[in-house]
Amino acid sequence: MDDVNEREKAIEAVNKRKPELEEWLNRPIWKDYDKDESVGYKAWYCDEEGTGFRSIKSKIIINKSMKEIFDYVADLNNKPKYDHSLDHCKEILKCDDNYFIQYYNYKGAFLISNRDFYIVSYQKYDDNFSEMFCTNFSDPKYPEVKGVVRAELIYAGFQFKKVDGGVEVTYYTEGDMKLNQMLVNTTLSEVAKQVVYLKKLLEN
Repeated sequence: MDDVNEREKAIEAVNKRKPELEEWLNRPIWKDYDKDESVGYKAWYCDEEGTGFRSIKSKIIINKSMKEIFDYVADLNNKPKYDHSLDHCKEILKCDDNYFIQYYNYKGAFLISNRDFYIVSYQKYDDNFSEMFCTNFSDPKYPEVKGVVRAELIYAGFQFKKVDGGVEVTYYTEGDMKLNQMLVNTTLSEVAKQVVYLKKLLEN
């Protein structure tokens, strides 16, 4: 597959799922999950009907400029600093200024193999509202890695909204990490706190 066709397939993957995002984020079924009032952090969860997937979203305000926050999150070298479950990640292909194909590999645990997936990352910057939307990217060009379980990502990403006091950062994810429910719950507790770790990194 040449780069032009790969770009078209990446755009198609985003267009298939992104139109559903706002409705998904604003559903009334989200339940309180975690909070830390000392840093203004709050998180919610919901169990997806029909799939058993558990989704998570979390919010915090970071007292930095939109540009600083967006550029920091866009740089994959910074990802393991706030996503502590991540083993490694890399860019596979920059389709254009907005679409990127990326690879993520997440740490396993005792008797649990690493999980990985290929994604399309759609990134759009604006001084008042910016976003990074990711979804699964599947192609025979990217076969499964021996000893690693191929997971599935439905949605994941960040939204950045300019507010009084800085930028409101929202993180969200829904996916199938091919784990039992107990391990999923433990993993998502850490995943939700990415915004807290991000705040500490950028403000300190």
